[in-house]
Amino acid sequence: MAAAAKHLTPVVMELGEKCPVIVDSDTNLQVATRRIIAGKWGCNNGQACISPDYIITMKDYAQKLIDSFKCELERFYGKNPLESKDLSRIVNSNHFARLSKLLDEDKVSSKIVHGGERDKENLKITPTILLDVPRDSLIMNEEIFGPLLPVFLVDKVEDSFDVINSGTKPLAAYLFTNKKKLKEKFVATVSAGGLVINDTTVHVIYY
Repeated sequence: MAAAAKHLTPVVMELGEKCPVIVDSDTNLQVATRRIIAGKWGCNNGQACISPDYIITMKDYAQKLIDSFKCELERFYGKNPLESKDLSRIVNSNHFARLSKLLDEDKVSSKIVHGGERDKENLKITPTILLDVPRDSLIMNEEIFGPLLPVFLVDKVEDSFDVINSGTKPLAAYLFTNKKKLKEKFVATVSAGGLVINDTTVHVIYY
């Protein structure tokens, strides 16, 4: 920006940072799953700045969430997503390599519970869910901007706020819950470019 300003050159700034999604056990799981899928993979296969970047949920609820994702993703993209015309390609080979690097990290590659298939020639990566990823992994510390969705586990849902606030400020943060007090605490505790409750990415329609 400084270099451009010297010559009055117009620039476009792409905002980034990670966009967390908190999923509480007190929610309509099928609706939550479908809305996360639409916001993540429906938005150019995760290649949108406000697409969900990672999920935070409770350890004792994670398997139900994963099972719901598997069921709904098949409804969206079929049994072989690489052949689906609805699945966007990765924008170029450099980003394909970058995403592959995130996926192939030793501490991450064993955490894949769904997806992970890649077609290098056609620059396609299937919707991929990773369960219980380490906090210090690359995928948890870089903006993903692609179809990989880590699931980070906490003991109780309130711990999610500490996880979010321990990192850089999110561009967007999402919460799925029916609990009024949890909604209020989310708004009061989390600072982000946009906050959405019980949906994802819809706030951009107002801009």
